[in-house]
Amino acid sequence: SSGINAEYGYHMFQFCCYLGMAVILMRLKLFMTPYMCVLAALVANNFVLPQNEKSRYVIGFLLLGAMSINGVANINHSLDIKGEFSSPHQEELFLWINKRTKPTAVFAGPMPLTANLRLSTSRYIVNHPHYEDQGMRDRTKLVYQIFSRKPGEVVHATLKSLGVEFAVLDKHWCIKSRPRSGCAIPEVWDLEDPDNQDRPTFCEDVQNYQHLFELAYSNAKYRVIRLK
Repeated sequence: SSGINAEYGYHMFQFCCYLGMAVILMRLKLFMTPYMCVLAALVANNFVLPQNEKSRYVIGFLLLGAMSINGVANINHSLDIKGEFSSPHQEELFLWINKRTKPTAVFAGPMPLTANLRLSTSRYIVNHPHYEDQGMRDRTKLVYQIFSRKPGEVVHATLKSLGVEFAVLDKHWCIKSRPRSGCAIPEVWDLEDPDNQDRPTFCEDVQNYQHLFELAYSNAKYRVIRLK
């Protein structure tokens, strides 16, 4: 029996590790949840509650009944959700990229966009939303100079050092258009880079650096600039 108890102890310890990961990062609950379901089977074992075969069925049905109270409502709520993701401006951007850029082209831009860009166009990207990685966070911060107030020469040199050929500017990220002050990207850069806070944003000033950048594509939401 000591061997069996050791197995239970191991699985409980493993579950606690997954629980700690879920507390630190909510998305990591994907590891905890299935393990919790596996451990729920211990209810039907004498290790948790002394029980005979009949009581196991009773306890099992009682647990299923208790879970169904909110479980059925949650399932019905999820099934009632109707809709689909639609972003015409993003679709237009990806169509242009597929038609007018080389398969080896390298792009940089906002994290919510670059992952979709890679998936939809198979073009190379220098930053993506894997922000748990310190190196990726540092690289994304460099890319986000395109939304800062730094001079165009600095932005150009930074993007070139990353191997970027095209940078995608989201027009909504370039302006202070957030319900709460201090949340827009240029406002965050004002705190990070106070020496340039009196300058116009790179988005607004990029037309003055035509010797470094050229406008490759534009629609109602996105602008793509090509590095020279």
